[in-house]
Amino acid sequence: MGTIRQGANGGFSGKTGSIIGSSWKGIDYIKGLSRKRTKAASEEQLIVQARFYAMTKFLMPIAPILRLGFGLVNSDRMTPTNVALKQNIDQAVIGTYPNFELDYSKIKISAGSFIGGGTTGASASLGLLSVTWDATLSTLYQSKADDQVIILLYQPTVNEFMTAPTPPLRADSAIDISIPDHLLGAKGHVWIFFADRKGTKVSGSTYLGEIDLL
Repeated sequence: MGTIRQGANGGFSGKTGSIIGSSWKGIDYIKGLSRKRTKAASEEQLIVQARFYAMTKFLMPIAPILRLGFGLVNSDRMTPTNVALKQNIDQAVIGTYPNFELDYSKIKISAGSFIGGGTTGASASLGLLSVTWDATLSTLYQSKADDQVIILLYQPTVNEFMTAPTPPLRADSAIDISIPDHLLGAKGHVWIFFADRKGTKVSGSTYLGEIDLL
């Protein structure tokens, strides 16, 4: 049974007959119940589904990072995760069906106009991931010494992500992060982006490249 909100002219939540009512950020939605498919999906539909699955599999484990990284984009109509999915499916899924792959250099884990870290770099040695950035502050962009620096490492061989236990600050200009033993001996991909302390300003992410995890 559905529950009517705000009187007879308001939205409702729950199931009523063949429709479902729900709300997200104060926006009321009504949708019909899904119907069982009576015919096989077309090749075009299979291609769309495969592209979606390839990117969803990659992004879902980092949903908390995406909520920060894409939290200011289309925030009234789409969740940050959905924004990230749409942008990355369009840009970073490559190859031909059914052998789709990801172009890690084109994957974005954040989007925004906040100032980034200038000259950045990443390397690994002796079990440490070393990342550097320019700590110079900008009066134009109102960057602060205590801006958060979000660093993400992905090791595709074991399909696992790693971040700093506590995000470093812009003023730090560098960080060494211990790499778990099971991630070593393969290649990894690294991204970085910057956000103010309140998460009201976010930079676009920068891909720092593919590195040997030694």
